[in-house]
Amino acid sequence: MALELRKRLVILEHLERKLSDAEVHYESFDDLHNFIIKQDGTRFRVQFTEQTLLRKNAHEIEKAVHEVVERVLSATSPRVLKRAA
Repeated sequence: MALELRKRLVILEHLERKLSDAEVHYESFDDLHNFIIKQDGTRFRVQFTEQTLLRKNAHEIEKAVHEVVERVLSATSPRVLKRAA
């Protein structure tokens, strides 16, 4: 139980640090852990099951968090619109 709690805290800390302009919240229901991210008017939800947190090692979790951060940043970053000349 302590290991799974530590992994949840690591996920939350990584998301807050890497997405410093976002609001990041955590909630848990039954065996489902939700990390809610609000960035530039867009809401994202990242879910991990209890079993996933227990089964994955720290490196695998960090990789998953990195992928989430990349998606959030790419979805909320300004885009250049191209026009045909």
